[in-house]
Amino acid sequence: MTKILSVFISVLFLASCDVGSEENSELETNELEKVGSGLPYIGFHDFGEVERDGKMVFDTIYHTVPEFFLTAQDSSLFSNEQVEGKIHVVNFFFTSCPSICPAMIAQMQRLQGNTADIEELTFLSHTIDPRRDTLARLNWYIESKEIDTHNWYFLYGEQAYVHDLGTKGYMINAMEDAAADGGFLHSEHFVLVDRAGHIRGLYVGTDNDEVDRLEQDIRKLIAKEYGE
Repeated sequence: MTKILSVFISVLFLASCDVGSEENSELETNELEKVGSGLPYIGFHDFGEVERDGKMVFDTIYHTVPEFFLTAQDSSLFSNEQVEGKIHVVNFFFTSCPSICPAMIAQMQRLQGNTADIEELTFLSHTIDPRRDTLARLNWYIESKEIDTHNWYFLYGEQAYVHDLGTKGYMINAMEDAAADGGFLHSEHFVLVDRAGHIRGLYVGTDNDEVDRLEQDIRKLIAKEYGE
């Protein structure tokens, strides 16, 4: 397979818990090819032989979130299989984050309420600070924020593994930084992932209008690409 690159976008702000910092970095991701819904496929992609309608053809192979194995807040194993075939929204956070994480979690709660009619929709929040965010701490956080976990999972894993999943899997950054407020730099974006594991959008998770646009794009994806 031949790796091909497309248009670059610079929407992945590397945000610390100091919102609006001019020192925030940006990551570049590729591929803005659009389909019926108008939503992009974000990430590197290849071109190679794939099966389409029972036939092997040469076509674009889009970036997908890789296989992962983590632990959910109820101590159960949680892997990519649990969201296979489901649209899901993903973010990265830590419970001691002094500013943007509470705003992101509040916006995720609002989105969850506004999309209660979409049964397949699942929310994943990955802690980037497992040393402090034990399962007990995550459950305390859930209870203190009065979070409905019927379709929202708080995921725990080894720190380097989770940071790598964010950077290489979801195309957003999360890293330890002693100089940052709270000790970590991380993206403030919500990631929209389709039923096939492709990244279809990035939205500032602290902004009302951006999160409203995310809801619209979820509904557009279902209507235009899945015909439902």
